[in-house]
Amino acid sequence: MARTLAGTIGQTANDFHLLRTAAALAVIVSHAFPLGAGNADAEPFYRSGWTPGGCAVIVFFAMSGFLIAGSFERRPDFVHFAASRARRILPAHLLALLIVTVGFGTTVTTLAPAEYWSDPATWDFLARNAVLDTSAKTLPGVFVANPHVATVNGSLWSLPQEVLCYTFLYAAGRAGWLRRDRCAWFVLAAMAALVLLRVTGTGGRLPHVAPSFLAGIAFYTYRERVPARLTFFAALLGVAWLARDLPLHGEITRVVIAYGALTVATGSTRPGRWIAGTGDYSYGLYLYGWPVTQTIVATLPGIGVGPLIVLAVPITAVFAMASWHGIERPVLRGNGTRPNDIAGATASCAQPVVADVSSRGTSRWTSSSATRYALPAQRNTGT
Repeated sequence: MARTLAGTIGQTANDFHLLRTAAALAVIVSHAFPLGAGNADAEPFYRSGWTPGGCAVIVFFAMSGFLIAGSFERRPDFVHFAASRARRILPAHLLALLIVTVGFGTTVTTLAPAEYWSDPATWDFLARNAVLDTSAKTLPGVFVANPHVATVNGSLWSLPQEVLCYTFLYAAGRAGWLRRDRCAWFVLAAMAALVLLRVTGTGGRLPHVAPSFLAGIAFYTYRERVPARLTFFAALLGVAWLARDLPLHGEITRVVIAYGALTVATGSTRPGRWIAGTGDYSYGLYLYGWPVTQTIVATLPGIGVGPLIVLAVPITAVFAMASWHGIERPVLRGNGTRPNDIAGATASCAQPVVADVSSRGTSRWTSSSATRYALPAQRNTGT
């Protein structure tokens, strides 16, 4: 019998950890180009609109929709649902905020320590990001001479987007829209609404990240009927390429990539089983990848993209491992959750950026398509 997306659900012998880790590392590499070179165009795939980091956003939000839908199906009560999401996101996030503000910030700021800590912007950054208000992006005197000026952690904007997706899923589930006889119509209607938001320029980044989340929900709901075949995925990629000039090309491609990601993730390979046994470091890669890369650039001005990648990946990995073993896994174990249980994973992505280098040698960075630069991290949130 052909394998379906039901795959290895409920087992630890799957490739979700493998795919999360590979995608998170790939995005750190993608981020090294704009952060190190000061020019988004330096990323080899930037002009295509489909960078490795951007595709990773699709992958992680698809896995999130798939696994969070499963978590809701098993435990639909609100307290458990909300507490599981908060427990997985907040402890490591709050600790990372402190480490970045105290450790990274005081190390690279151009201000004296007393001036740094007396500046209201320092406390504003901590307070607002602690409650997932990610509009506070800078610390006083930190990264002010970097090619990508001042932004301390461009990844954090995705956390509110995650909360929106979780809230939407929970509301849809409680309304009965995730039942098999209704889910397809619900997803199609929601997709249409997202397309409307995109073409009217409203909805912020949600129209760029939510389609893959919705696809994940649908693929979970119909998982026993959807074949998991890489040859089918290759054929669908061909269809997406043929549709490249259609107005819905972005949405079509996101659904196709979501299918491919879940085909891989629900499988089981020896490398995947090995990585699953070591720990889930993807959230730590998400939390620390951007500030580590920025700190390296600030410490070694003029460093090339290649050496930056060589340094950023292992240093970030050390922080990620410390985060997993020091706070993430203990919190999950305290909740009675198996550390390797993939059910209820969440996804994050980093801020898409485009550089506009001024004549004075500094960069003004603005949002671009969410398919370009993003740093996601697929995370276990408990069941």
